[in-house]
Amino acid sequence: MFRKMKILDKYIFSQVLKATLMGILLFLILWISPEILFKIIRRFIYGEISLELALKLFFLEIPEILTKAIPVGLMLGGLFVFDRLSRDSELTIMRMSGVSNLRLVMPIFFLSLIGVVLCLSVYKHMIPYSTTEIKRLKNDIFQRHFVYIDKEKGEKPKQILIVGGFNGDYLYDIKLLKFSDNVNTETPLMDSILTSQSAEIKEDHWELVNGIKYEIATNGVYKMTRPFDRFEIFDKETTKKAQQLLIYSTKRPREMTDEQLLDYISLLKVMDMPEERRFTLSKYHQRLSHSFGCILLAICGVLLGISRPRERRLIGFTIAAALIFSYYIFIPFLDMLAQMGTIPPILAAWTPNLIVFFAIIGLIRYKNV
Repeated sequence: MFRKMKILDKYIFSQVLKATLMGILLFLILWISPEILFKIIRRFIYGEISLELALKLFFLEIPEILTKAIPVGLMLGGLFVFDRLSRDSELTIMRMSGVSNLRLVMPIFFLSLIGVVLCLSVYKHMIPYSTTEIKRLKNDIFQRHFVYIDKEKGEKPKQILIVGGFNGDYLYDIKLLKFSDNVNTETPLMDSILTSQSAEIKEDHWELVNGIKYEIATNGVYKMTRPFDRFEIFDKETTKKAQQLLIYSTKRPREMTDEQLLDYISLLKVMDMPEERRFTLSKYHQRLSHSFGCILLAICGVLLGISRPRERRLIGFTIAAALIFSYYIFIPFLDMLAQMGTIPPILAAWTPNLIVFFAIIGLIRYKNV
């Protein structure tokens, strides 16, 4: 009996694996064609990029799509194989031989665990590298509108730095607003404004280069302007925080490793930036939740593939398409709710899995499996 079960496990595992690989390939083709391939081909035709660069950009886009393709492929693989087993009455024969539905799902569960490990590895290693490399190849390092608020220990703003752009080495189009130490009805909110063409990041301070300092009188108008070649700002501790925030703010969450994301989340808490922190925390939890979605979507696919007597075949595929669409379409909306503080970030990240989980419960009751 054990030998027969081992043969059956291998049979189901191999069939679902083949169907899953086909599902992943189909998803990659459908996803890449409209979103990525057309843009790359257009840039190549117009001579903006070489053939070598076009191929690099194409293959570097694949890792991020894989985190969606693997769960969807597992769902389609389980659905296709168990739908065929149901139609060919093989599933009925297996049941009559004493094999339970739970036992039949075990090879798919093991395969989905492999999918979880693969997704986690892609999130941790491949996506941060590929997205950073794409950014470098596209010369898309330049960022706009970085703002840093330097606060005193009592959370009172001391100065605000507004950066127009950052190219990875230098800061451009700088404005520094320095607040008055004592603000009352007779003194202005700010005592000076500094502008400069650029700034350099040093180890223990930042230097504004080729700028002008505007001193503000008590009546709120400029009383004096002083040009300067170099002007030092920030102490050593503030320099470290500002530099970390600047570097992380030029990246999207998918460009960061798990360690960098956690470091950025801690920094956002220290800097009192709750909205950005909640959004980033949601993206961090999504890496785990979407990876474990492989298990739920694979099981859901199996249940959809198990047909009841006289049940139309396309119903399972229609429900699967609707679930896949719902799983991914709500992610931006949930991110927004997490950022606003309407729901906790961890709940926003796991809500798509909860939808699939309740769908599994409904399918188990409906199909009596």
